[in-house]
Amino acid sequence: MTRKRWLIAGDLAALLAFAVLGLATHEREFTAAALARSFLPFAVGWLLVGSVLGGFQPDAASRPVSGWGLLMLWLPAGVLGLVIRSMVFERALFTAFFPIALIGNGLFLLAWRTIYERIERRNDAGARAPGDDAPESIREARA
Repeated sequence: MTRKRWLIAGDLAALLAFAVLGLATHEREFTAAALARSFLPFAVGWLLVGSVLGGFQPDAASRPVSGWGLLMLWLPAGVLGLVIRSMVFERALFTAFFPIALIGNGLFLLAWRTIYERIERRNDAGARAPGDDAPESIREARA
């Protein structure tokens, strides 16, 4: 699987994990409809905004200050997800769920992206020749 696909799969898994946690905490019945209501609006918002703003480039998680970059992607994506959820499922938009969904999903995404970044750094470091601590641009110029 490519880096981009791993990144997207992990992002969706993070959003799904938050939805499952919410359902386990609040719903009486864990159904496909309840899961769709909790997960799909945010997944659609994230995929749309992330695609447009470059959030799924292989280096997206490892850019400097990736937490801020993620925040700039997640805020519009999360709000879009809440708007979709409100319109499709005829739910109120501004409820206590609004900040909980933004913060909770954002933290789950940040956790995944941090894990992804560390794995990629380790993989990139392992691909270098021993003792080659030069920046990537210099290593590429040598090649």
